[in-house]
Amino acid sequence: MKNLFLFLYIILVLSCSSNSSNDEYDLNSSCGTHNGKQLYRGPEGGCYYYNSSGNKSYVDRSECNC
Repeated sequence: MKNLFLFLYIILVLSCSSNSSNDEYDLNSSCGTHNGKQLYRGPEGGCYYYNSSGNKSYVDRSECNC
């Protein structure tokens, strides 16, 4: 029974760490600013910033400097 819980725990940890890698990409790929907001380039090349509501607002890709 302990082995089952250990196995499930390992699966949970691995799945959470793979999901957080996308967030790390956002945080580590700063590409300039737009109206005082920091710009980020997503994994598919989109350029965006986080608005006051915490949502992504996309801008033209030419505004990113990375």
